[in-house]
Amino acid sequence: MNMKILPLILNMRLNSAQPIQQNRNDSVQYRTAPLLRSPENDLFERNISFTSADRPEDVSPSRSSLEKLYKHHLTCLCCGREMIEPEEIRKLANTGALRCNSKEAVQILEKYEGNMHSVEKEVFGILKEKSKKYPDLNFQQILTLIKDEHEKPLIATQFGIFKMIEKASENINPELRKEIKELIEEEKQLIMDGNNRFRRKRFVNKFEQILSGRKNSATREHLIRLANKLPTSYEDKNAFIVKYSTKPADAIGIRLLSYSMCTIEHVRPKNPKTTNGENHLFNYIPECMRCNSFRQDRPMIQQLEEHPEMFFNAQRLMNRLVDFANRGKLSKWYIVKIQDRVKQESEGLLDLNIDSLNMSRKMRREYAKLQEDPVEPKFTVDDEMAELRAIYRPKTTADTTAETLDETNNKIYNKKRTSKNKNKNTEDTPKKKTNKELKREQIKKLHQAKYGSKKRSETKRR
Repeated sequence: MNMKILPLILNMRLNSAQPIQQNRNDSVQYRTAPLLRSPENDLFERNISFTSADRPEDVSPSRSSLEKLYKHHLTCLCCGREMIEPEEIRKLANTGALRCNSKEAVQILEKYEGNMHSVEKEVFGILKEKSKKYPDLNFQQILTLIKDEHEKPLIATQFGIFKMIEKASENINPELRKEIKELIEEEKQLIMDGNNRFRRKRFVNKFEQILSGRKNSATREHLIRLANKLPTSYEDKNAFIVKYSTKPADAIGIRLLSYSMCTIEHVRPKNPKTTNGENHLFNYIPECMRCNSFRQDRPMIQQLEEHPEMFFNAQRLMNRLVDFANRGKLSKWYIVKIQDRVKQESEGLLDLNIDSLNMSRKMRREYAKLQEDPVEPKFTVDDEMAELRAIYRPKTTADTTAETLDETNNKIYNKKRTSKNKNKNTEDTPKKKTNKELKREQIKKLHQAKYGSKKRSETKRR
């Protein structure tokens, strides 16, 4: 009897640092070897319990598990570009490392050149060439030197788009046309004054406010599409150079990297008017800052239409996330749930393959149930997003043919309508008689003079 009690007492003394009263019903603590345990082992065990949760409800809704994967240089869901860890960009901004001359700044940013988007890469290539000629100047000084040669083609494209807007607005209400013309003249004056006072976003917002009273017609959509074609700093290198020629040198360097930074995207958009996607791990997926800001709160189906390369890039990202889940760095329930969420939001088009995930029986049953659920369109005709979807959808050949058919039908209808109105107006006025009608009247008069009021058929019988 004493031999059995003695190890228990010794074990209790070794575990005296832990509060025994909280775990008095748990006998497992008396059987573990306390001297082999450490805070690091406890942390490791907590991570394993998180990733191997029995139920999806047990998984933490926080995005921290995805943020820990930033350092592994994940690829973007949409564009497929390798993303930069936000902490690296934050360090460069806080330390002011890019306030130096262009030669040193190029050496710092050279390792990120492969991560940059196309416009940022073009601008960085120009800065790299100019830094060989002017190594003592910083980025801001180099951009001011080359600003004039890039400003001319930018102004030409801006004025050309203004001309197209004015021509397209000829068929609308004269009052609206006058407001549009006045707005364009104001913006032209700001462009010619210089000092970067023209703001594309401000112009587009004012332009949409003017057209807000007009119904959602084809001309309105066409005008908004033309206004959105004005060059931006993330699509045109000339616009980038002109805009950032007045910014500090370190801000220019950070801007070259910021659009490639890894961010968290809501798969179901966070918009209270339409879907109201929740802030939960099962609704998060990594995406670069550029693609994230471009999508805004639009449905994923539109993003797929604009970027068909997303079919390949999304599967590549999912393969990496599955690998992290199998190694215990990410919840396996996250993979199951996010696969279904992406499928639902893309209306069944983006059905990602997760067969390489090591799932438990319970997880497989849940995954099979989710696969059996029907995929329904998220946005109906009555929904407000259906209007936005019609506006943002790219114009196809079918749309142009339909518009031409509508125009021809309207012309035919208007011609018939005008002819009817003419006939109504001319009912009171006497019509001019043709030669045939005059001949018939002469024959009738001769017949009446010869045979009286008898019909011509009776006379023929006689």
